[in-house]
Amino acid sequence: MIKFLKLLVLSSLFSCGNSVPIFDAERSFDFLEKQCELGPRFPNSAEIQLCRDFIINELENCGAEIQQQKFSAIIDEKKINGVNIIAKFYPQMSRRILLGAHYDTRPFADKDPNPENHKTPIIGANDAASGVAVLLEIGKIISQKQPQQFGIDLVFFDLEDSGIYGDNETWCLGSTYFAENYFSEKPEKAIVVDMIGDENLEIFIESFSYHNSPNLVKEIWQKAKLLNFDEFKFKIKYRIYDDHFPLIKNGFNAVDIIDFDFSDWHTLADKPDKCSPKSLNAVGQTLLHIIYGE
Repeated sequence: MIKFLKLLVLSSLFSCGNSVPIFDAERSFDFLEKQCELGPRFPNSAEIQLCRDFIINELENCGAEIQQQKFSAIIDEKKINGVNIIAKFYPQMSRRILLGAHYDTRPFADKDPNPENHKTPIIGANDAASGVAVLLEIGKIISQKQPQQFGIDLVFFDLEDSGIYGDNETWCLGSTYFAENYFSEKPEKAIVVDMIGDENLEIFIESFSYHNSPNLVKEIWQKAKLLNFDEFKFKIKYRIYDDHFPLIKNGFNAVDIIDFDFSDWHTLADKPDKCSPKSLNAVGQTLLHIIYGE
């Protein structure tokens, strides 16, 4: 009986592996830790340039076609230079899926319980290393096995996290520039991931996503349910101005996957010990099932 059960488990894994690759959560978590080891990665810092180099190097190793989309913005009366990193896999494919995540971190821990820390930059393990970590692992996987239906664009947005609370247009500057300067045919699906590494992950449906792209929301959440990822909650809870919103505004079929109940948001406690490979896996494996159409 024990032998039979082992064979059954192995058979299930093998059949899944034949159609949809297995997301390597430990390797993804390693990508998260490597970003954090660079230090706070806020705009115009040496550390964010190191992070760009790290991301680009990983993507080049995967054989992606890479573009650095440079732009600038005025933040607090200072000119800030930003770079969106765009990686195309299988550019010959006309049907495309875009996956996005921001890679910059908050320049100040203004939600930290200690007021003395409010001007200190954060490490940003969950916000934003977690989203980047999932995308880098997906890039490695799709470089090794081409999806049959879709080419994939991975976009790493800059200047997402330097905004002023209550003033939406000061946030998501990289994705705004990207969306307003996107002149190709829109991808069939655009999915942004943000703050998805929290060890107590709960991903509710974001309101702008649902009202703009209800079918894509249902596809993602139903896929997660079939995979037994109870981290995904089929209930609308948030209305969030995140990197998906400029995409929606400019005609993309776009959805945000985010856990906005992270208690260490914009604090110095946002470090790798607050994150989990299990959470990265729930998101990463769900996205792979969207990509590979299973």
